[in-house]
Amino acid sequence: MEKQLVAARDGVGLAALTDDDRRVLDEQGDGAYDVDPDDRPALHFTFEVHRLAIVGVGTGAVLGSVNWHAIGYGRTAACTAWNIGIGLLPAARGKGAGVTALRLLIEHLFATTEVDRIEASADVENVPSQKALRKAGMRREGVLRGAQLRGGRRRDMVAFAILRSDLPGADSAREIVAAVDGIALGTPLPSDDEVLSARYESDYDLDPDDRPLRHHPNVERLVVLDRKTGEPLGTVSWHAVGYGPTAACEAWNIGLALAPGVRGRGAGTAATRLIVEFLFATTDIDRIEAGTDRENVAAQRVLAKAGFRPEGLIRGAQQRGGRRRDMLSYSMLRTDVVEDTVSAQRHVVLERDGVVLAEPGPGDREAFYVAAGGDFAVDPDDRPRVAGPARTSLFSVLDATTGDLLGGVSWHAVDYGGTVSCSAWNIGIGLLPEARGRGIGTIAQRMLVEHLMATTELDRVEASTDVENVAEQRALEKAGFRREGVLRGAQLRGGVRRDLVHYGLVRSDLGA
Repeated sequence: MEKQLVAARDGVGLAALTDDDRRVLDEQGDGAYDVDPDDRPALHFTFEVHRLAIVGVGTGAVLGSVNWHAIGYGRTAACTAWNIGIGLLPAARGKGAGVTALRLLIEHLFATTEVDRIEASADVENVPSQKALRKAGMRREGVLRGAQLRGGRRRDMVAFAILRSDLPGADSAREIVAAVDGIALGTPLPSDDEVLSARYESDYDLDPDDRPLRHHPNVERLVVLDRKTGEPLGTVSWHAVGYGPTAACEAWNIGLALAPGVRGRGAGTAATRLIVEFLFATTDIDRIEAGTDRENVAAQRVLAKAGFRPEGLIRGAQQRGGRRRDMLSYSMLRTDVVEDTVSAQRHVVLERDGVVLAEPGPGDREAFYVAAGGDFAVDPDDRPRVAGPARTSLFSVLDATTGDLLGGVSWHAVDYGGTVSCSAWNIGIGLLPEARGRGIGTIAQRMLVEHLMATTELDRVEASTDVENVAEQRALEKAGFRREGVLRGAQLRGGVRRDLVHYGLVRSDLGA
């Protein structure tokens, strides 16, 4: 008897779960991450669990099942979420059926119910499930410590969720974070994985391995796009690695994957250069590294053309084709791409009243980021950022007479409507302690405003500062900014939510 499908795509369907399906799942399932039995009555309220079978379209063979139940975060329907789960039979794993089934279930629940949040969790050691949840469009939210009991000990769970607003509409556009030479890097959309997985193939894919990972990197990704057509061409990824117990010992490890038809056209080199520039511009990490199979000459050429330097051989680093494979290690330091001030002067952008704005030299960013926070530095927070990193630009602030570093000014774009006309520059300043109280902040910020107005088409510049930072408020007002309001509880400092005073300046104010 042919199954009545609730939803289907790419050879995978969701269908009503029959008694025969339940029997197959019970007999063939391995219960790899089943929790320990517990006969004690549950303390939480009981809930209705809904289930659908995952089946092969055409064959009707059961591949696994998906389930969901409601949970609440408040007393109204608007505070309700669906918690979903998935279980695949061993023979169905590693073929993409889980990702497809999760996407189908997410789309089905958003289409047939009014609930706006769907969440899921996976054992911290269940890396394949975590990857499937990410590919299905869910975002990692944190770790639920000791949430389950398995094998006689408390186990952590990684929590994921997707909101209705995360789904792209028909007319939605991804955010482009960098572009050059016909290639762009953009934020991922849920549809990208389907497009790229259908095209991607590689002679250097690693052997599958079901053992749990001992390291758990938090991998970030951007999509490589054809700048003209918007077609996804591949992905770039990065995660942090450490060579010591401090942030100064960290590096970014990057990766690149392109569809076969894209290779050999310079897209890999352009994308690699873009991700390097993006990471150096938006983070304070000073080392970026990459590794590639010793036999992958094309990837080695891409890294060399992008400016990476070979460092040596990593013996037996990966398992491919049933044997250990060597990798070649490459790296780039911030000083490799920033002009050395010992051999050349910084490029001066503006100078006035004894203050210079100039292109940063090696060490400038670190010097004033460390020292310039002062009494208003926000509390450290190791959690993954909810908002994506902004593409921030930077000028060093120098003493015109001595050339000494006084601090730095920065700016990044903010959006109020999706068009250039609705964009603004948000600026910031950090001065070294010895440079404060001398009017330098007013001069530097006024110079930056004039530079941005003269060299870009944006008509608005804005800034905000701690409500207790009276000195910076005065500097902004003297620089021509107008106070616009208070952003309540915008930052966390000293363990307390702190208000920020918000200032703005529009192009017409300069002629007033």
